[in-house]
Amino acid sequence: MTARAIKQTITDLAEIDAAIENTPLGALTLDPDRQRATPLRDLVDQLANSSQEQHLAAAARAVAQAQLQAFPENIFWDFDYYLASIHAEASEAADYGAQLEKFTEITVGLMHLYGQRSKIRFRYVHDFIYGFDWARWVRRNPNTRTGTAPFSLGFLQQSETRGRDILRLIDSDDEIYPKLADDGPRNPFPFSREPEQERRLYRRLSETGCIPVQAWQVDAAPDAARDFDALREDAARTLGFGR
Repeated sequence: MTARAIKQTITDLAEIDAAIENTPLGALTLDPDRQRATPLRDLVDQLANSSQEQHLAAAARAVAQAQLQAFPENIFWDFDYYLASIHAEASEAADYGAQLEKFTEITVGLMHLYGQRSKIRFRYVHDFIYGFDWARWVRRNPNTRTGTAPFSLGFLQQSETRGRDILRLIDSDDEIYPKLADDGPRNPFPFSREPEQERRLYRRLSETGCIPVQAWQVDAAPDAARDFDALREDAARTLGFGR
């Protein structure tokens, strides 16, 4: 990478990190031991070698930018495990940059498919990044899905298919996924997901070890063995956040 390219990479990541910090609550993390998520620039420096750096920086920038656009009310901004995962898989491919582009393209697409600019209009990306969607999917068929990692191409592609299915349900005014009468976010869950409740709920889940993917760690050990949806509902009731 040329000195000019390195400088531009650092500038681009610094701008995205600043944009995340300028969200309403800033770059919060679910790590119980710190307050701020790891900056993207630090993650790229930690994970990539000199020949990979520009590619991983471009992936981090694209995914974070899509998240900012599609989920402007998102609260927690941990990218550690996601970037470590796609970096590790791309490092095993014959063409690191091309493989990373595949992950980036589908992830950016998922952000816009599920985000607030789509018919689905979910408010946060938390269920995806922290593994609730993945753990639920694995538990439905553990015999064939246990070996599928949270951010593998297989699960990302499944998430895309599921999103298309949800759009069809919305078009048919499904009971669980109906057409929304206003511009507000969609909440199909039996507990409140207003920002303050969401922040407190996920803090509680993190503190009690009830997060399937500890996305604030590059070396996290994803867990789909427990019913994390039930654990989350129990925590929401305990906090008085039922609907």
